[in-house]
Amino acid sequence: MNILSDSDNKEISSFLKDVLNDYYDKTITQNLSINFNKEGVELINNNYKKPVSIMIDFFDKRMNNKIKQRLSGKKDIFHKLFPKKNSTLLDCTAGYGRDGYILRSMGFNITMIENSPVMSLLLNNALKKIKLSNFIMYHGNAYDFLRHTEKIYEYIYIDFMFNKPKNSSLSSKNDETLKLISFQDLNKNNLINLAIKKSVSRVVVKEPKHSLSKMMMPEYTIKTKLLNYYIYKGAYGKT
Repeated sequence: MNILSDSDNKEISSFLKDVLNDYYDKTITQNLSINFNKEGVELINNNYKKPVSIMIDFFDKRMNNKIKQRLSGKKDIFHKLFPKKNSTLLDCTAGYGRDGYILRSMGFNITMIENSPVMSLLLNNALKKIKLSNFIMYHGNAYDFLRHTEKIYEYIYIDFMFNKPKNSSLSSKNDETLKLISFQDLNKNNLINLAIKKSVSRVVVKEPKHSLSKMMMPEYTIKTKLLNYYIYKGAYGKT
């Protein structure tokens, strides 16, 4: 992985180059670059004819307008998935922070976990700029976080992202890039079982409609045109 920087970020870029190249398989990340500049932290994917530039920006007007439109009524899927507003929600798979940001806009107290060091860099840069309360991110493994934390959440949300069938619609280039730098949870049921114990109301697992994943049977499923949301009742405080 290449690390680019302006003069103000040379020290941190040199350090990260060694760390990330030890962390990732070079055959996967050889066409990826991280650019530190005055605007922040940018990920560049050179696997395409036209390189893809990715920088997380929660101030983006286009994104915020879409969120306002999405949440203007009560028909959005998140209203059905997470009915108790102003409660705590743990997003075990932060990714670009999009779902977490939307849920925070709905009034939830959001904690995000992200296992990819590259995504954590991008997210941390965006979070430092926006400085929102009730919207935090930790880098690490979600299972380890849940195993060690004493905190209990009203809701826990998981999007495993992988295992789409080959004939499914193509993902965006941003999502394909995310898959390159993320690490798949090999035992999904272990994470779901632990999440159930740490949740009061429910655990929600988001999966593509024709996912190839084999997961434990949910209490029930909420379906949209392209997605299934598996619902598991939270067990904390229940006998």
